[in-house]
Amino acid sequence: MKRFYSMDELRDAMILDSEGLIYGYVEDLRIEDEKVSLAAYTVFRVNEPAIDVEKLRSQLAKRVSLKGNEPLEVLVSIARRENIDVPYKITEKEVRWIKGFVPLEEVRLIDAKRISVDDMDTTLRVILLSKPREALFRGMSVQSSSPTYRTEQVLNKLVLSTSRGILGICKEIVVGPGALGFRVYRVKSMRKVVNWIAFTAHVKRLGLRDAYEKLVEFRDPYKYSKLDLSTAGEVEKILGDSKILDTMRSFIEAEAASTEFEDVPYSDILKVGEVVITK
Repeated sequence: MKRFYSMDELRDAMILDSEGLIYGYVEDLRIEDEKVSLAAYTVFRVNEPAIDVEKLRSQLAKRVSLKGNEPLEVLVSIARRENIDVPYKITEKEVRWIKGFVPLEEVRLIDAKRISVDDMDTTLRVILLSKPREALFRGMSVQSSSPTYRTEQVLNKLVLSTSRGILGICKEIVVGPGALGFRVYRVKSMRKVVNWIAFTAHVKRLGLRDAYEKLVEFRDPYKYSKLDLSTAGEVEKILGDSKILDTMRSFIEAEAASTEFEDVPYSDILKVGEVVITK
């Protein structure tokens, strides 16, 4: 059954074109003369080169008649048609513009999934389009066939399947019988632990017998080779010795807490832009 979404669920969702390029983000729904479209916005960040929209409007007004409410995509298209160079400037503050209106007929897929990989822990919402809108906006050539991509072009990018939606983040290259693939994680969380067996052995080697006995009584290192870092407060109460606690910091490690992944054949890649699109 086809899934439907409210505007509260879609607002600020990432819009991707068919080339895997970020077109913009959902602002709102527009219904005009029975035609339904998604209003998409783009954001120019502080100190980044951005289109000087006001200057562009001024230049275009000398050549063509403008309504005054044209989205950015239309202004850039007119500028190219009129052979006008699109002016840029370095932004002094964050600026948000309506970029264009995407007909629902161009929407190929909508999906939302929670991704928890490395420093990312959020619910991603994406809309995949059937047309290369962002590629055309940037003036890029569009290839009809799927080119060959290098492995480094795929790693650490969001992977989106045209049939199954958001898969996760590509983190590793894998191999199978006669085939190359990539491992995509939906969950790859890490936690900090104390290498307890190594730390207590170190304290013993230092000749700190009293401290060693207290630590072993707290947690037997042969039963608990590693302890969650959250126990550090309890260790501090037991020892009350800042020098030993400073030593313990060198035995803190990061290890995988939980993982959810799937392996995807490299041959399934359709397009790679800012996002990887697969079958």
